[in-house]
Amino acid sequence: MLTILGYYFLALSIIGALGLIAVLLLMFLVSMVIGYALSTYSSDIVQSFAFSRLLATLFSTIPPVYYPITFIPLPYRYIAYLSPTTYAAEIAQSAAGFVQPPLTNIILDWIILVAVTIALFIVAATKARWREI
Repeated sequence: MLTILGYYFLALSIIGALGLIAVLLLMFLVSMVIGYALSTYSSDIVQSFAFSRLLATLFSTIPPVYYPITFIPLPYRYIAYLSPTTYAAEIAQSAAGFVQPPLTNIILDWIILVAVTIALFIVAATKARWREI
């Protein structure tokens, strides 16, 4: 359904569509790795729900997912850059044509997003607590 709405309401080029798909896949990997790593530390399902609600708030409310980063006043903008979804949102907003940041910002966003994904994979692989049943 979202694909159909996106087709009608967004004027995406092939490069923009591929960029949007790539950033969505990277964010899926980030959330999957974080969820996996936290699930190894969680002792019960109720604790997992608390983690997921906290992360959902941190990943979707503080960073500019629903609006451009320029709406955040400059001194507070640096707080938003602590979340990887800020970089993904900038890439997605640029791919959809909503904002046109400089090319260096987009390249830096890609580098940071890929680096965060790789770092989280390494952390999950080395710091996950394995349990014997």
